[in-house]
Amino acid sequence: MVSSRKEREFGLREGWLIILTCFITIFIAYTTAFILGPMLDVMGRDMDLSLTAMGQLAAITFIPWGIGAPLLAPISDRYGRKPVLIIGVVGLSLSNIATSFADGYLAVAVCRFIAGLSGALVPPTGVAVIGDNFRGRARGLAIGFATAGVAMGLLVGVPGVAFLTDHLGWRNALWIAGLFGVGFCFFMLRSLPSRKLSDVPTSFLASFVWMRQGATWLLLSGNVSERLMTSTFLTYVSVFLMRTFDVSLSTAGSLITAMSVGALIGGLLGGTLAGVRRRFLVITALVLLQGELLAFHFSGLGILSLTITAGFLFSFFSNLSRPIVMDDLISLAPQARGAIIGFYSTSNQVGLFLGASLGGFAIQWGGFEALGWLVLGAAVLGGCSYATSAWALRGRG
Repeated sequence: MVSSRKEREFGLREGWLIILTCFITIFIAYTTAFILGPMLDVMGRDMDLSLTAMGQLAAITFIPWGIGAPLLAPISDRYGRKPVLIIGVVGLSLSNIATSFADGYLAVAVCRFIAGLSGALVPPTGVAVIGDNFRGRARGLAIGFATAGVAMGLLVGVPGVAFLTDHLGWRNALWIAGLFGVGFCFFMLRSLPSRKLSDVPTSFLASFVWMRQGATWLLLSGNVSERLMTSTFLTYVSVFLMRTFDVSLSTAGSLITAMSVGALIGGLLGGTLAGVRRRFLVITALVLLQGELLAFHFSGLGILSLTITAGFLFSFFSNLSRPIVMDDLISLAPQARGAIIGFYSTSNQVGLFLGASLGGFAIQWGGFEALGWLVLGAAVLGGCSYATSAWALRGRG
């Protein structure tokens, strides 16, 4: 049994504060996820830990994040979005503050594990908030704007942490990041509406009835393929540029930042495709184009300008589909938006893991050119998943 109370729906103009709040929460989550990256070397020296050990600490976050997202996110479906979202941001912020006082491997590992559990709550709940408050084309656009916080975290948040670490030290950088998150929670108390959800699952297991729908798994598998390509690109682009074009690490970093701007633009514009009748035929073509662009990028033709252009276009097209997929997923599970986006978050982690892992085997087998075959295969699989989902969703518009 579910209640039938009608929920208020917002337009983009009157709901801009909700979108901004979700954007910043996702920005905080992804900045925290990668916050150790800029400080690995200096932090390792202070704690007398090797770079390998520090890399393991940085990776710990993604284990509870990937596993916890589909298990913890459904909590918001039953008990409300606002408290769960605030708890997630508080957990992320306090984990940063606690890490600033840590003096050993175990202490940092515990803090990063807590950050992963907290992070598992935030993006799925933020997207669910959008689903609760917007409908139609406005919802797709709102999802695009809110999830642009992912790219903004990588383009602004992580470099900002690097700047603070360089000038104030890694402990102060973590302290400042934590205080920002705690302070933002007071803003969330005012900006997020306190509302009782109209469609509430009767039990925890009822949050997963959408698993019976084949379209769900087609959308998630298509997303795995896209994130596999993204991970292949982000993991190996630096060493590819340095070895192929003989550029320095700092130059490679600047080029990667320039190419990653495409991800921000694509995420913002992707919402315009949500609700379009033949949207999945469009993103089927786009995922195939991603594979071709990335294969060209890693082809090693020796023309740096064309390589960077291909990387920029890949970053752009790889984020166009995100708002579309999330919009249709929350349509498939109106009573369990947190749960289904939690599984979407896990599919992201699966794709990122596969890209990094299989990419290494591909390079060992056939050099960087083999990465091209890997991403082309992923593009075909993703295209087939999205094309089939278009058929499965044909009655939904």
